[in-house]
Amino acid sequence: MTLGWGIIGIGNIANRAVAPHVQELAESELVAVVSRDQGRAEEFAARHGARCAYTRYEDMLANPDVQVVAITTPNALHPEQAIAAARAGKHVLCDKPLALTTADAQRVLDACREAGVKLGINFQTRHHACFQRARRLIAEGALGDVLLVQVEVSAGASPLRSWRADPSLAGVGTINNIGVHAYDLLRYLLGAEIAEVVALTDVGRRDELETMALALFRFTNGTMAYVNANQVTPNFQPDIDVYGSRGRIVGRGITRPWREGEMRVLTEAGEEVTTESTHDCYRRLIDDFNHAVLEDREPLATGMDGLRSVQLTEAMARSAREGRVITL
Repeated sequence: MTLGWGIIGIGNIANRAVAPHVQELAESELVAVVSRDQGRAEEFAARHGARCAYTRYEDMLANPDVQVVAITTPNALHPEQAIAAARAGKHVLCDKPLALTTADAQRVLDACREAGVKLGINFQTRHHACFQRARRLIAEGALGDVLLVQVEVSAGASPLRSWRADPSLAGVGTINNIGVHAYDLLRYLLGAEIAEVVALTDVGRRDELETMALALFRFTNGTMAYVNANQVTPNFQPDIDVYGSRGRIVGRGITRPWREGEMRVLTEAGEEVTTESTHDCYRRLIDDFNHAVLEDREPLATGMDGLRSVQLTEAMARSAREGRVITL
């Protein structure tokens, strides 16, 4: 069976990461796209081989050839579009964040459950092959107890632009734009939830969009973690360090997509160094969602993962603005 996909929102991620892989994989084809501008919709459809181009997502949802909807629109639009897709009987792959509030994220989960459709989140970092291997090593106890994890994610010196500079559409700044990938990665690697968080941002306690967010986490299993998410450092390091009681994982250049790097794994058996690529993470994401639908299983990043992420970002915003530790 081949799944027909539709895309709502034809920005950079749709153009570079979603549409090409939907068409590339044998289990899916791009049927329709939606943009507010008919000309842009038609141009995008022609570039990627989609049959239909719409300016209203309601029209696309009425197309019976569309079984899966990818939502890559501004953050604030995700809940209503995802709920509409679910009520139309379409499976939903939503870009992060799922919503700007926990209440709206829960509404999306409820709508998808009621409709019996799959809900996945575009947490592409889970699909880096190196991190899937790292998760297995941690789960198998190769590192012993994980004591500390340090992560940096950055887009370089890249100011907030377009709708991302609008608080009503973005919610928060670099936390939603980049940081959520690292926070979700930590939950994925550790198989544990965040119990406490404290966050500092470059805008202090002002109610403004941040471009640097530093966060400390305590997990339910006792692991502590530090994340530097920023869009201000031109010479950034997309790295990760996982310190265990009996081993260590050091990843260089692997916390962002479309990069080449390496991973060093030190255990009691010795040290192994591997060259790693994150160029195929979106392909793996689309492939996973195709098979989740076809095999009637949950995708690697579920709607519940999306809800947990929104709960965390709300807690981080409170921590930064109130200057205190927040318990989740």
